[in-house]
Amino acid sequence: MVRGAQVRTEYRGEHASEVIWTFRVEEYDTAGTLLSLVPVEMRGLTFEGSVADGDWVRARGRTKAGTVRVTRLENLTTGAAVRAKGVSRPAVVVAYVLMAAIAAFVAWGFYTTFFGGPDLPPGFPGDW
Repeated sequence: MVRGAQVRTEYRGEHASEVIWTFRVEEYDTAGTLLSLVPVEMRGLTFEGSVADGDWVRARGRTKAGTVRVTRLENLTTGAAVRAKGVSRPAVVVAYVLMAAIAAFVAWGFYTTFFGGPDLPPGFPGDW
């Protein structure tokens, strides 16, 4: 069961921000005895779905500094899938390809500047 749900925004530079949801999940045994309180954190640019105090949830994630970080969970109370959304995978791939192309162009420029460009083929007109 979710307790202490809070939302905050962290800014990275002038134009980038990240929304962070934090809450605790109460774990109970089959007899209804409270077993533990698990701190949970979700980070993303936006979120799909919602979580509120009192909702029953199922989540899986990695523990970092005692807090479970999740990117998705199932809200058992509402039946909704809740997910933190970030930059899409195709956008990341395009960014990496673009950076690699720019790096290759710069490397080629340095190479031709310091070691000379390719020789012209025989018979190729040199001056126009």
